[in-house]
Amino acid sequence: MANRTLKLNPAQLISVLLNPKHEVQVWGRGTGKSNSQGNKVDRIVKSMPRSSSVMTGKTYMQLLTRTLPPMISFLERMGYLRNRDFFIGKKPPKIWGWREPYEAPLSYEHYMVFGNPQGSVGFHLTSQDRVGSGRGLNTDFELTDETLTIDIDRYNKEIHATNRGNLNRFGKLSWHHGTHHSTSMPYSNEGKWLLDAGDYYEKEAGIRYKELWNRIVKMQLDLLEIEKPNEFAAQWNEIQRIRKRMTPFVSKKGMLFTLANAFDNIDNVGMSYIREQYRTTPRLTFFIEIMNMIVDKVEDCYYNINLEKQVYHDSYNYSFIDSLDYNFKKLGSPDSRFDKDVESNKPLKIVPDWGASISFLIVVQDNTLVDPDKKLTKNYVKEFFAKPNTGHVMIDDVVDDFCKYYRFHNDRTVIYYKDKYGDERQPNTGVTYNQQAIDKFRKLGWNVMLKEDKAKEPPHHEKYLLWTNVFKENNEKFPVVRINGNNCQFLIIAMQNTKVIEREGQFKKDKTSEHIKSKTPPEEATHSTDAADKILWVDYNSLSKGSDFIAARI
Repeated sequence: MANRTLKLNPAQLISVLLNPKHEVQVWGRGTGKSNSQGNKVDRIVKSMPRSSSVMTGKTYMQLLTRTLPPMISFLERMGYLRNRDFFIGKKPPKIWGWREPYEAPLSYEHYMVFGNPQGSVGFHLTSQDRVGSGRGLNTDFELTDETLTIDIDRYNKEIHATNRGNLNRFGKLSWHHGTHHSTSMPYSNEGKWLLDAGDYYEKEAGIRYKELWNRIVKMQLDLLEIEKPNEFAAQWNEIQRIRKRMTPFVSKKGMLFTLANAFDNIDNVGMSYIREQYRTTPRLTFFIEIMNMIVDKVEDCYYNINLEKQVYHDSYNYSFIDSLDYNFKKLGSPDSRFDKDVESNKPLKIVPDWGASISFLIVVQDNTLVDPDKKLTKNYVKEFFAKPNTGHVMIDDVVDDFCKYYRFHNDRTVIYYKDKYGDERQPNTGVTYNQQAIDKFRKLGWNVMLKEDKAKEPPHHEKYLLWTNVFKENNEKFPVVRINGNNCQFLIIAMQNTKVIEREGQFKKDKTSEHIKSKTPPEEATHSTDAADKILWVDYNSLSKGSDFIAARI
């Protein structure tokens, strides 16, 4: 394998030069997290022959579609070649004579192995949605990706506890039995433990690292609006001055914590990329995923959702996914066969929220597939949306996307929850929004059963009380709701950022995010939550006459 020269950005260079035993990287999109992971893998391959490390994600699908492809791309730029220098999911040809790792598994189905003249180097591929995939191992190093989504208590018991042994072989390496956690910024309190890893900056050096970081981010946002070169240069220089006050260092316990965003990789992505993302990316997504801003959850939230309990990520059908044999092209085009939280022989419930700035469709199915005790739950399994696009019709785009995704679903019936506002006629066609969608579904071969509530719109006060009681889960009269965290990301974001307003003893949903002057992108506004409200309200009222939850405010 030929040696290659690769240029590292400042954040990556700090990781390489300081070479810590433990590292937490909270980096935004476009900063080169995958390259840094690949660099760590290369170091392990060259320094620990016959070792076995472990690479963990929240879901195995995450590893297959978001972790491995860009990391492998980086390794290929370094000169590695798949099925020559490394193998995924299978052993190298026996005739090649690679000496196996000391703790090699019997099956390489979930194992990645690299060649080394002194003996091959392996990486167990584990996830928290494949129960037991990390138990019983003995490993030499840990890597995680999108660590913010990982259940840290479970991780420590199942994976971190395996980082042991081989001290007689690798004990002289300062970073043996180390950890490398790579993640984007947490949207909520889930994953905020990662930010606590940086508390040593203030304790050991008096550096208020997080405050300085958000100050820098806000100044970088100002840069995107500055057009005069002299003003831009002055702002840029001031940012660099502040950055010197938060120079990264390794803690006394061997931890390196760093924050980075696209500006740290500006030589590779360019200022034009950042400005384009600022223009086209949903605002909250841009702040958190691109700029890596530390953002707290909205207080006085309309939806008191428990993310750890009521949002699930264990939703992938690995019996089908495994059959694709690490074909990353096929893995990059998922459909309903990738999901295990939907019964293919049962109808799908769908509820729309048709609008001028965005059209949403939420898919729900009541089944026993999600609850570990096989209890019936109401599962929000998938979201679809479309925004205005020249030459396209939003309603048609949403229905097309749904039908393409569920083209392998056996039961071709959808239970369509009519939005009363959707019965209004469109000015350009004279056809109602609902009728256009229904006609499109039928044209594409789906049977449509209509379900509706006589009321025009569920009142905010009663919806708030209903959701509050549903999320408490202390009364069997209320349905148990679960939301697919992989397929309903914008619904979850919207729920977390919707405020409740109290006026004259009545609770209302703050819908200012939908206003035309709002800076909130429509996919993160309350549109999707209205659809989620509708189906819960209609189904609950049809069962209970809507009388039980009113007493909950007493």
